[in-house]
Amino acid sequence: MLARHRQLFSTAVFALDALLLVLAWFGAYFVRFHTPGWTAPLGVPPLAFYAWTCAVITPVGLIVLRSFQLYRSARTARLGEELMAFTQGVVIITALAGLASFFARGELSRSMLLLFAGGALFGLCGSRIVIRWGLRQMRRHGRNLRYCLVVGTGPLAETVVRKVQSHADYGLVVSGVVAPDAASAPASVAGLPVLGAVSELPQLVERHHIDLVYLALARAEFAAEEEALAQLSDSTAAVRLVPDLARAFTLNASVEEFDGLPVVLVTESPGQGWNALLKRCFDLLLSAVGLVVLSPLLLAIAVWIKLDSRGPVFYAQERIGLNGLRFKMLKFRTMRTDAEAQGAGWTVPGDPRRTRAGRVLRPTSMDELPQLVNVLVGEMSLVGPRPERPVYVDQFRASIPRYMLRHHVKAGITGWAQVHGLRGDTPLDERVEYDLFYIRNWSLALDIRILLKTLVRVFKDASAH
Repeated sequence: MLARHRQLFSTAVFALDALLLVLAWFGAYFVRFHTPGWTAPLGVPPLAFYAWTCAVITPVGLIVLRSFQLYRSARTARLGEELMAFTQGVVIITALAGLASFFARGELSRSMLLLFAGGALFGLCGSRIVIRWGLRQMRRHGRNLRYCLVVGTGPLAETVVRKVQSHADYGLVVSGVVAPDAASAPASVAGLPVLGAVSELPQLVERHHIDLVYLALARAEFAAEEEALAQLSDSTAAVRLVPDLARAFTLNASVEEFDGLPVVLVTESPGQGWNALLKRCFDLLLSAVGLVVLSPLLLAIAVWIKLDSRGPVFYAQERIGLNGLRFKMLKFRTMRTDAEAQGAGWTVPGDPRRTRAGRVLRPTSMDELPQLVNVLVGEMSLVGPRPERPVYVDQFRASIPRYMLRHHVKAGITGWAQVHGLRGDTPLDERVEYDLFYIRNWSLALDIRILLKTLVRVFKDASAH
């Protein structure tokens, strides 16, 4: 039923969000100014003023929320992304209200605005969670369904069918598969019947009451794709084009719009927008706290190195970081000053070039602690692929496929490869695979997990020497 009345449903949700913004605004007003014991030094402002302000804030807020495309049909959208959009929207709404208050001589209570932000966020996110839960329960019980056709008989079409079938709560039902060519059509694909060929698409859509058609054809089948699009140009079914990227390595692939033109992002860094801000704040906080808390240890190590051997306390080595840019990575000096007289090379067990201090600092990774400064100034991150020297990067990029994709994120003090024992002179192709896994699956929780694993491994890592 809701599939046939999506516009009515979207309007209802839009009206609900307006109501929630109004309730959050007046709720914040009454909590702030009518809570026993919470004094108002300037007196209780008139309700009428806040009512007029609400009449402005609510439509502005709805425009902001609508800009995040929160009112379009999105069965397959992730709940986390929707909640993040609401969070960003509420922050913008509150900031606009605060800015207006500033220019109006601060007539809006700041504490009341914070209460409004919390109430609006709770109400909007809570209502969307409940709505999603209700819709998915309906779909699991066979209601509010959309019927689909998948055009294609290859691996890409099979993947689309499996993904649709694995998410019953999306309410999508694949009625069958359409072959590019009737002459070479198999009897079934992924357990579903092949209902016909591309040339029969309009009749198949009408006969099976299809709402949605997925075009999942190989790149070599471009002629069939063009024919399918032509056949569906006069159809009421919605059309979704699934690009064939089977031969291309994808890194956080997504689609963006460039002046009305859809563009597929094949390789894209996860450190964009709010992700970048979140990771940077996390790095700033922990690196600053780490430098303060560890300052006595850092000073003691510096004195030890100075007394132990001739040369500087720190060793600044050029490395390759984000986007291939060079920077000076700091370390405590653990080798003799003439260690690279014969050229660069990996350290080996019992390396005679190590100083006495280095025999302790390197196995425990304490020589890496100065890199907290690199993190603080933004050259590195706490977690990420370990940076390499330019001479090695030039070698590796020529011999190891996809090596340079590591540089889509900031280099890290520790990383997913390192906590799995891959550091120093270890198989580089394995390290690259672990680094790419980290980039594809980045989250703040994964960073925290890697940092905890690093603390566990640091004193028992056999590959550190």
